[in-house]
Amino acid sequence: MNQKKTWDKKYKENFSWKKETPDLPKLLKNKSVLELGVGNGKTLISILKQSPKSVTAIDFSKKAIDICKSKFKDERINFLAKDFFMYKTKNKFDIIVCYYFLNNFLKKERKKAIDIISGLLSSNGIVIFEDFAEEDFRQKGKIIEKNTIKNKSGVICHFFNEFELKSLFSEFQIKKVKTRVYSPIKNNKILKRKIIYAIIRK
Repeated sequence: MNQKKTWDKKYKENFSWKKETPDLPKLLKNKSVLELGVGNGKTLISILKQSPKSVTAIDFSKKAIDICKSKFKDERINFLAKDFFMYKTKNKFDIIVCYYFLNNFLKKERKKAIDIISGLLSSNGIVIFEDFAEEDFRQKGKIIEKNTIKNKSGVICHFFNEFELKSLFSEFQIKKVKTRVYSPIKNNKILKRKIIYAIIRK
């Protein structure tokens, strides 16, 4: 089963993230924004709170887009049920929100995605990046590449480190990159969630 079918199946089974994405950097006001992998709209909630000029929200799962269209009635949003690698537009975006998107791809695909992202950014545009970091407690499953697993449901997930992120975005200026470590379950000091985030300028 390919990744599109896997995610469509998960959304049809009412899979969702319950909470709004916290701590989205406040850079979006009056900006044209592209969100990669909108999912069920967890991050889109935070994007809209910053009053962007426009938002293009893309996801290769048609079911995910259908869910978002039913939740968000905002004329600033353009929803696209489309494979990112097939996305072509003359538009350039001030901000690209890349939250938990690149982890879905293998190494060769991640490099290709960066090239596409570069072509979609306006001059001095910014990529806001957040994703799983290596040694996160969810890094369990069949290893298919270095730091890349496929879990029981068939979902591919890659776990990044700072060196790799800087290498991926070597043609960009990384203004800020950090790895945050915390315990997701109260009174459990063994399980550690590790998240890497960065602000990246073209």
